[in-house]
Amino acid sequence: MSNNTKQNNLKTTKMGAYSAFLTLVVIAFVIVVNLMVGELPTTVTKFDTSSLKLYTLTNSTIDIVEGLTEDVTMYYIAQNGTEDINIEEMLNRYSSYSNRIKVRKIDPTSNPGFSEKYTDDLSNNSVIVESAKRSSVVTNEEIYTKQYTEEDIYNYYMTGMEPSGTTYFNGEGALTTAIDYVTAEDLPVLYIVTGHGEAIVSETVLADAKAENILTEELALLTVTEIPADAGAVMINAPTSDISETERDVLLTYLDLGGKMILVTDYESFSDAKMPNLAAVAKAWGLQAQSGLLMEGNANNFMQYPFYLLPNVNAESDVAMNLNSTNITTILPFAHGISKVAETDKFVEGVLTTSADAFVIADLEARINEFVDSETPEKAYEKQDGDAAGTFFVAASAEDTTTGGKLLWVSSSFFISDEFYSYNGELFMSALTMLCEKSSSISILGKAMQIQSLAVSSAAVAFWGAVLILLLPVGTVVLGLAIWNRRRKR
Repeated sequence: MSNNTKQNNLKTTKMGAYSAFLTLVVIAFVIVVNLMVGELPTTVTKFDTSSLKLYTLTNSTIDIVEGLTEDVTMYYIAQNGTEDINIEEMLNRYSSYSNRIKVRKIDPTSNPGFSEKYTDDLSNNSVIVESAKRSSVVTNEEIYTKQYTEEDIYNYYMTGMEPSGTTYFNGEGALTTAIDYVTAEDLPVLYIVTGHGEAIVSETVLADAKAENILTEELALLTVTEIPADAGAVMINAPTSDISETERDVLLTYLDLGGKMILVTDYESFSDAKMPNLAAVAKAWGLQAQSGLLMEGNANNFMQYPFYLLPNVNAESDVAMNLNSTNITTILPFAHGISKVAETDKFVEGVLTTSADAFVIADLEARINEFVDSETPEKAYEKQDGDAAGTFFVAASAEDTTTGGKLLWVSSSFFISDEFYSYNGELFMSALTMLCEKSSSISILGKAMQIQSLAVSSAAVAFWGAVLILLLPVGTVVLGLAIWNRRRKR
């Protein structure tokens, strides 16, 4: 063999060895990078590509999670092989925003007694959130909720056909509420006064308060000498009879010491003459009722019913501080006016106001009787000479800037009724969270599961995992060696 041939073979061998070495270096580099990426948080390595942005956390949640000062453990209760990818991804998002949050998977079949210390009955794919203070169970039914339209309900009663409804993924709302619950130092209580023919507070309202981690309890004022110390606020919801002088003094003492109160009244039931003791509480706080039914003389009414007011929201008021937007619609049917007492040491501001075209019918029954036999009975609801007109408060707040005590007064008994809560609920919850001194609302809307996410079977995941992690790198090495060997033989 000539020297030239030996040199060419040596050169080829060196090039082949160099190529093989580079291939091994690249493979090692890829392995190291994968290991490093595996340690990065989910928010960096996994993007929310779902069309509904199911896993994207809102700023409210991020603020709560990043502000944690104590450890929180989220136990994901799911049988092996039945895990819900939406819940898993959501839990990973939480833990990626704070090292205070730890996620642990618990298989109830291999650890059947784990959940018994938290609850007697727990469905698969549920979550238990726990801190050193307390724990909270988030069931799968709370994560995936269903809502039915009026048409769905109508068809069910008419045909008996089970409505399908719309499924919502409420994972963020339920889990953030649980985290806030288990880490809160003290949970405020909304005491709902009873014993005066008050309107019942609906389950929807109570559920919304619970979602804000505000507890609710009924309170008979005559049974106590003072409002309980854990009260975040007291609410009197559309009473039909007056409170006693003793109850009046209990409320006034509570407010003077910095307490918070929500008062909802009805234009027919409430007046200075009909409820002098309750009116005295309001007057002590710089507010008084204006007799008569408020009517809107312009487009600020609902469906052209002048007594269904569409008031304007005062964006500068404290009550509106927790609203996502003040450009909302509220409806207050059959309301009376609220005005400021001439001389008061309280800071008074309107929360909801009518337009300048509003007017008052002092006696609706007499007005209707006056026009009932006329050719134009509808004029009974139009402004007549002598009717007071102008801009009126239909919700107002009063504050003692020294003690921090506050009174919110809304002059329609329909304010939080089932019929109108969908319009007024956001404002009510903003007011409630403000009065209970919660810096922001944590009520987070669920996301409708209208678009099916891409489903990949476990077998497909295993197949493509083997291709990308094993076969592709090995194939690259084999191909490199084959090329090196081919060149060496030239």
